[in-house]
Amino acid sequence: MTTGQVRNAPRGFSLIELMVGVVIGLIAVLVIYQVYSAAEGIRRNTTSVGDAQQNGLLSSFMLQVELANASNGVAYAIKELGTCPSTGSMSTTFRPIPVLINYGGDDVTPDSFVVNYSAAQRVVAPVPFAANAAAGAPYSVQSPNGFKPGDLVVAISMAGNCAASRVTAVSAPDVNGVVTLTHTGAPVSFTSDAVLLNLGPKDSGQRVAYDVDVVNNVLRSTALWDDKGAPGAAAPNPIAPNVMNMKVLYGIDNGAGGVNWTAPTGAWSAANVHAASISTLNKIRAVRIGVVVRGEQWDKEAPDFNSAMFDGAIPVSFPRAGGNYRYRIYETMIPLRNPIWNPIS
Repeated sequence: MTTGQVRNAPRGFSLIELMVGVVIGLIAVLVIYQVYSAAEGIRRNTTSVGDAQQNGLLSSFMLQVELANASNGVAYAIKELGTCPSTGSMSTTFRPIPVLINYGGDDVTPDSFVVNYSAAQRVVAPVPFAANAAAGAPYSVQSPNGFKPGDLVVAISMAGNCAASRVTAVSAPDVNGVVTLTHTGAPVSFTSDAVLLNLGPKDSGQRVAYDVDVVNNVLRSTALWDDKGAPGAAAPNPIAPNVMNMKVLYGIDNGAGGVNWTAPTGAWSAANVHAASISTLNKIRAVRIGVVVRGEQWDKEAPDFNSAMFDGAIPVSFPRAGGNYRYRIYETMIPLRNPIWNPIS
């Protein structure tokens, strides 16, 4: 009788089976990668567009709010402030210019502008002096409830002398309603025919510049006065990032119930607006702003961006360089309600 040997059948995978499995796995990885890449591109595009929209809406809203205040309070004293001299700088002049636009020089360089308004809540019309005031001396004015310590005031001689200071103390009114205002001092004297204008609390923004930092692409604001109404620009305050350009137009009264949108050049350059007559300044009835913003994310699939602002008047172009950002343009028109409500011919 012969004893047979039972051999175990071969176990495991053959080389061909392993190769097929590896190929299937590679195909699955490739499909997953393609799906992930497409999803990431969609996410990046959506996020970038959302960032641009958020920055654009914030920029437009902030600028619209500030421009809506242009000439607030100042419009009531436009005749008096019109006697103040033109210095060629919004940091030193007291002339009743609601908005001054500084042209950037070309279509791709951002414009900037300065808004002028009063934040006074007690009295917005200029009040008369009750007595002469020597240089640096207290002011006596007939306004028992119009001023309080900390208010920024401008004394106007009606003959070319205008000076700002900050109220430090207010006396009790006499029987005629005259109060004595101690202040931080003015370098010139005033006679009893002068008037005093209240611009509101010292920490309110009465003279603010808005521009774009072209190095960091940040929209920012800068207060041009210190707490005494003297030139002393504070550190710029950032408002919104990724702002690539800002262009601004004047809305000039066309005499037919509308406005002509005019660039801040030629007759409406900053130098000419500084020296303009009151009747000319009163023609500034609105402002139009265009802001170009971009998203945070770089997209290698993004194409060239070619568009325009102001109905095609100003081209906007960002060519593709191995990819691009996502851009958006926001435009808004703001009527200057205070000059409209207080017309001076």
